[in-house]
Amino acid sequence: MGLTRKGFGPRVKQGLVSLLLVTTMSVGVNLATAAPAEAVSVNCGWPRCTIYLNKEETRRAAYDASIPPAIWPTVWGGLAYGLVMGHRWYMIQYANRGMCTQFNLSAAPWETQGLKAYYC
Repeated sequence: MGLTRKGFGPRVKQGLVSLLLVTTMSVGVNLATAAPAEAVSVNCGWPRCTIYLNKEETRRAAYDASIPPAIWPTVWGGLAYGLVMGHRWYMIQYANRGMCTQFNLSAAPWETQGLKAYYC
């Protein structure tokens, strides 16, 4: 089971979707309880996934983001805390300017990844 085209794709897609869900949940955005249907939209296609948040969801993610304190004592907890707080700072800046945000994740290392703002 080498890195053949047939065996490599589904594992990477599964990993991307898992990473995408962990990222959004760690920022405090709950996709299952978003009130309006257009508050959060997700577009996925090989090799990238993008999550779009509207103004209200951007504000909620910026001001309500938290990580459970139970994972802070570990090294990974410290890294996750720094990652979420860094993204939170940017999202606060975007929310204060009335902008929306998007998360880009890609399996291709040369593509743009991370948090971006856009006017909506």
